[in-house]
Amino acid sequence: MPWKKIALGVVLLALAGGFFALGLQEHLTFEAAKASQARLQDFYHEHPGPALLGFAAGYLAMVVLNLPGATIMGLLAGAIFGGLVGTVVVSFASSLGATLACLMSRYLLRGWVQRMFPQVIATMDQGMAREGAFYLFSLRLIPVVPFFVINLAMGLTAMRLRTFYWVSQLGMLPGTIVYVNAGSELGRLTSPADIFSPRLLLALALLGLLPLAGKKGLAWYRRRTGNAPSGPAVPSGQVAPSGPAVPGGQGSSAPVPSEEVSRQAGAIAAACTDCGACVRQCPFLQDAGTPGAIARSVLEGRAIVDPHACSLCGLCEAVCPEGVTPAEFFLTLRREAVAGGRVDLSRYARLLGYERRGHSHRFAWYPPRQAGGTGTVFFPGCTLPGTRPDITWRFFERLRQDIPDLTMVLDCCHKPSHDLGRQAYFLERFGLIRDRLLALGVTQVLTACPNCHKVFARYGAPLTVTTVYEHLAGTMPAELSPSASGPAVVVHDPCPLRREEGIHRAVRTLLAARGVAVKSMKHSGRRTLCCGEGGGVGLHRPDLAKAWTSRRASLAGSTPIVTYCAGCAGFLARVAPTMHLGEVLFAPEQSPTQSPERALAGRSKVAKAPMTYVHRLRLKRRLARMEAKG
Repeated sequence: MPWKKIALGVVLLALAGGFFALGLQEHLTFEAAKASQARLQDFYHEHPGPALLGFAAGYLAMVVLNLPGATIMGLLAGAIFGGLVGTVVVSFASSLGATLACLMSRYLLRGWVQRMFPQVIATMDQGMAREGAFYLFSLRLIPVVPFFVINLAMGLTAMRLRTFYWVSQLGMLPGTIVYVNAGSELGRLTSPADIFSPRLLLALALLGLLPLAGKKGLAWYRRRTGNAPSGPAVPSGQVAPSGPAVPGGQGSSAPVPSEEVSRQAGAIAAACTDCGACVRQCPFLQDAGTPGAIARSVLEGRAIVDPHACSLCGLCEAVCPEGVTPAEFFLTLRREAVAGGRVDLSRYARLLGYERRGHSHRFAWYPPRQAGGTGTVFFPGCTLPGTRPDITWRFFERLRQDIPDLTMVLDCCHKPSHDLGRQAYFLERFGLIRDRLLALGVTQVLTACPNCHKVFARYGAPLTVTTVYEHLAGTMPAELSPSASGPAVVVHDPCPLRREEGIHRAVRTLLAARGVAVKSMKHSGRRTLCCGEGGGVGLHRPDLAKAWTSRRASLAGSTPIVTYCAGCAGFLARVAPTMHLGEVLFAPEQSPTQSPERALAGRSKVAKAPMTYVHRLRLKRRLARMEAKG
């Protein structure tokens, strides 16, 4: 377990231990509540703001730390604030606290449990995708189920936190109303047991089962009338089975493959010799089998494959003696699954939200005038401007020495949607970007992001695309002074550029001009590894993503890693000293703490969210001011 998780666990245990060590639980008894009722009411009347904030904070901490006393706090809310205000305070504090507890359970435990019991978690996620909100609502309405157990258990699932929050708030509201209103009569109660009669408990239980029973009844009616949906939503991106067979087991069946899937599967089945060269290199294929076996199973409809567990890095093609291209096949399977509604994309909400914000009016920037005579723009992508805004600007300034009329464009190329299989959405959004650039008179795009480069190269015609590294390798080496000090490095080539040998040479030319020695490393260039970020696998199969990251760190050993992808740098920096090439080439203005020497020693500072968004907004304003000055 990473040290950050261990540290968080220790802090939580210390806070909970301090609660009991200080004897605070003795103040959260029924008798103590009745005894302090008048004093707390007086404090509320004299200081309403601090009283509400203090109570909400205490209730929130109690729920997050799973401490006893929530029942007494609910009664006190009614006794101190009255029914309406008390209900509002407890409802929001309990829902927010439960969501934070769920989040911490997910952060601390889900990865470990998923590694130990992958099939159990996959089955649980599938059920949650179909009926999770109904189950959670039912559990919340039944007061006999400990809420802290629900919070911890739901943290092990892939349910979206937004869904968890609003379902929890609705489900807990009836019980909250009961407790808080009972608290307004605290003086006449003899124990908490007086609140819930057997009849009230039964009514709440039936109310909780009502939505689930209604959903089951609707499904039964659809089956009887022949209007059943085509199949269950499969959260992992699997091709959904048509019957009750166990996914991936004997007798499993999949939808009839489309003409394109059949064509690609047939080509792979015919070409693949099942030699295992790719399987030995790929954690995903070690689980799924050879590409030939997968293709044959898809053609025969006797197995289920999970294309969203593939990183789409293309290493399989690079090592295949027959030139088979499995990554393209898995991308097609992703597109078919998404188009058929058989994928729960909620697990990718963070990634898609990042993409959506990058394309939004708030963060995107296009010059308000036609491009200059060269028709060239600098398109740095999303991550580099956010994590390293000074480096991004230095790239821009240096490029303008060669191309004085160069402008910069800030936008997201939408490769996340492309790789997840949202092809129609991707084509629409990237088409808008391409058309807008063409309308500005742009003919050439200089990219710093490997993913942007791959997208423009494949879909951007008639625009031409070149990396800033290729351009600078032809003009910059003579002006670079060798680094004063620093160790030798290894280069991690991003997998989207594995076929771009010219870019590989350009990067090494720049490092050599900077006086940086490059050590050879297995799996570089055309046979480079995925950093772990590819294909959004980290949000679906974090075990596979971590396997890629750990393998790269193992191959690098104690040698610092230089890469020219800001996303790769972020992933690999978690396990090994990693820097972006721009940090080696440039020292940000008036920032000796970010010098190339410090970067080579692995000590440069890189921004993280939410500051990355602040940096992107500042960069956009800087471009607007530059444009206004002409």
